[in-house]
Amino acid sequence: MEAVLHNLESTVELLAVSQTDMVAEWDGETVDRAFQWAHYCEHLHTRFHTNPSVRAALESRLHETNQLLAHAFSGHRCVTLSDVAQCRHRLFTGLLKNPATPHPVMKLLLSKFGLAEDAEDGQGAGLRSACKLLGDFLKSNRKCDFGFSAGTRVHGMMLLQRIQALQNRPGNQTYAAKLLDSLLEDSGEGQDSFLTLIAVALLSTDTMTEDTAAQEFLLDWLKGHDDCLHSMCQTFPPELCTRLSQQWPKFRLAYWDNLKKSAISLEYDVSKGLWVQPCDGTASFLTLVDRFKSLWNSPLKNETEELLVALKQADGDFDVEGLSVWTDLFGQLK
Repeated sequence: MEAVLHNLESTVELLAVSQTDMVAEWDGETVDRAFQWAHYCEHLHTRFHTNPSVRAALESRLHETNQLLAHAFSGHRCVTLSDVAQCRHRLFTGLLKNPATPHPVMKLLLSKFGLAEDAEDGQGAGLRSACKLLGDFLKSNRKCDFGFSAGTRVHGMMLLQRIQALQNRPGNQTYAAKLLDSLLEDSGEGQDSFLTLIAVALLSTDTMTEDTAAQEFLLDWLKGHDDCLHSMCQTFPPELCTRLSQQWPKFRLAYWDNLKKSAISLEYDVSKGLWVQPCDGTASFLTLVDRFKSLWNSPLKNETEELLVALKQADGDFDVEGLSVWTDLFGQLK
């Protein structure tokens, strides 16, 4: 029994360490061992929590360990026997919240836990932990309703919280930028998936009541990565780009600029009576119509109309089809 109590004590100490700067020395192997011990403690709870004598011994050792840790670590939160039943959750959320957690460890957590809704026990526990950790972001007035999977919403909001945690520690702005650069590089051909996580992060908070510093940081990072911003404006559904434009003026300006560049690149084919794309990488006329319609049917209608009128006038203010792309776009919307 003493060996069991010692293992419980060691795991509780490990939980305490996971919330300190000492976690900066952890690597993937350390994390794996930590989760193994956390899983072991969950089994202890399952097996013995209904056994009066063993339960009393476990609670007594927890009390002693918490007292020692309270002296050793400022702000230590006591671990109860009910906490032991969710030991992996406690470890998982502690590492996610800790700005000192190394980037390789964060990548391991993101890839190993919470990726699939039908994951095995350990991964399912990770997803439940992430959802619980990010519960405040999942209130009804902050849901992302563009068909994102639960896993995508969780990961996008985990990314947002990670940026927020880094910003709360002075001098970590550079590290936050390097984190995003590294995630982009690691995404490889899956860049669209990474950019979708950024979109989720940008839409996950009610900007009227919450601190938006992390979202502003993401937008500034995107502004410094034109290829990413261009990809979002070209490949994201019109409704998603419209929502981002409504919520973030910085994105709206970039989106407008992208639409204008695509429009002025079109050439009118007299024989076909159509506006055609001279090259790949720009939106077609029909695509532009869909994107402008989405803006037109949103609270941005007045701004959209004012912009199109100004562009139409600057291009000669023609009312005849085929002379100005802005005349024809405006005509489709009217």
